[in-house]
Amino acid sequence: MTSREYPVAGFVELAELGAGAQGKVVLARHESGGGPVAIKYLAVDLLGNTEARNTFRTEAEMLKRVVNPHVARLLDYLESPWGAAIVLEAVAGRPLRKVLDEHDGPLTPEAALTTLKGSLLGLAAAHAVGVVHRDYKPANVLVQDDGQSKLIDFGVAVLTGQGGRAGTPVYMAPEQWAGEPATPATDLYAATCVFMECVSGNKPFQGTTLEALKNGHTQTPPPLELVPDPLRPLIERGMAKSPADRFWNAHEFVSELEAIAVQSYGPDWERRGLLTLGAVAAAVATTIPLAALGGALLAPGASSTAAGAVTSGMTAPGSMVYAQGTATADFMAKTGTSASKGFMAKVGGTKGAAAIGGVGVGAVIAAWVLWPSGPGVGGESRGGIHAYFTRPGVLTGQPNMPASETPYMDLIMTVTPARVKPGTDLRLVQQFRARTPAGAKYLPGGRRQCFGEDTKRTDVVGNYGFGWYDTEAPSDGTYLAFYRVPPAKPKQLPTGPGAVFIPAKSKKSGDAQPYIEAECAFRSKWTQSSTLKVPGPDVLAPGTYLVSMIAPLQITGKREGVSQEAMGTVNEGSAPIVEVLDG
Repeated sequence: MTSREYPVAGFVELAELGAGAQGKVVLARHESGGGPVAIKYLAVDLLGNTEARNTFRTEAEMLKRVVNPHVARLLDYLESPWGAAIVLEAVAGRPLRKVLDEHDGPLTPEAALTTLKGSLLGLAAAHAVGVVHRDYKPANVLVQDDGQSKLIDFGVAVLTGQGGRAGTPVYMAPEQWAGEPATPATDLYAATCVFMECVSGNKPFQGTTLEALKNGHTQTPPPLELVPDPLRPLIERGMAKSPADRFWNAHEFVSELEAIAVQSYGPDWERRGLLTLGAVAAAVATTIPLAALGGALLAPGASSTAAGAVTSGMTAPGSMVYAQGTATADFMAKTGTSASKGFMAKVGGTKGAAAIGGVGVGAVIAAWVLWPSGPGVGGESRGGIHAYFTRPGVLTGQPNMPASETPYMDLIMTVTPARVKPGTDLRLVQQFRARTPAGAKYLPGGRRQCFGEDTKRTDVVGNYGFGWYDTEAPSDGTYLAFYRVPPAKPKQLPTGPGAVFIPAKSKKSGDAQPYIEAECAFRSKWTQSSTLKVPGPDVLAPGTYLVSMIAPLQITGKREGVSQEAMGTVNEGSAPIVEVLDG
């Protein structure tokens, strides 16, 4: 069966997301408008197989039980003599498997902990309604651009207490190998295996045969020497051979995880983990073509939140009907689901200088492109940069300052349209958030004394700066920098020479930098919009470009006599992409 032969009535297929022996998954939207959905079809050669139909139906029944932000939501299940389909929430992300395969080296401990926490919360929701996933693995975790994750594919899920050897051998718990009853501890074992892979870069057991993998999971202790010391207790308990020796439930696991994370990596570990994971995911080519769920996927004039409904009733081959009556309430619900040189010139020893440096946990610092369906002008491109210091005490002159107290900046950039031609009006909006410690003295052990924003003390944080300093842009006005691809690389921040600078009109709004006494730091934010008319090919030749208000797109620390390497300057993220068409 193909989706084109037997589509779900009223839906228009947008793209194929994946295919295999059991069927295929497509991205679709209702013809009346609304946000996209993912539709999973059972393969046509399995329609006459009663066991296959029952398994497919069971997957939908398991999904229906689980409602949680960390699990891809079931919208509906449809079945007829001509086909079967599961209609799911469309998740804007890419598989954790692909993130790990394309990322050079292991994830940071904070990013790995963030991934594990999101997965545990999704598993907790499943376990609360009696469902054991049984196939938790990187391929079944989708990482979104904000670092959040969602659990997918309940194809072999069972109710707690049911047995069987189904699963993926690399991550299967000892009881799965023995065919014993599955419990929440079974999923927690698999989640710990994946966590170890995230933080070490290696699967717990490297066997190349089923027998070797079975021996590893059932008899061999996990190689704890591959992971940082603070995280070893989580892995040791999460991968205990006996389910009784593991965490009692996912919530208990989360509590222990958070306690260790705060103690070892600071109170803002999760914010840094989300931002880092989002940046890493952004550098991975999106295999699911829905990096943004917006208007470009809708029919002209359609609402971005209006959802169409599949109608039940008698239909002929070529459509799908409900086998269970009226549409569910869920399905009927709505599915719609840069800085100027003048600004940074303030950096120095004043409030405005040291205070250029806040961000919400959900900030998006990733890059994606949503092209329109046709070849013309349109679409949207986004990108961002997260900058911080791994040794902030070197930057600020406070040797006892913990890494979690680092100054940081986040720039989130949106370019519209993402496809342009000469004469097109192009707009880049840059949202700035930053945190700048000031007036703080750090004691041995990382304890902080705060003397306030107006202190005159010389032994506190104060005489430093960070931002973009030596720009390549002309000094006579505001410009946007366009870096040609290649030699610029889409997955990296543009830091080299060779940008084309085009004059732009710029407007800044929402400028604020209050001092937060509880943090002993300034929180800064503003939004800047730059607009220009795309010039002809004599200035900007047809091709693909990275675009930025800053050139190079790199933030540095500033303290006399201190190198960037010494202070551990880190810039993560990628730039928006613009395609210039031949006029």
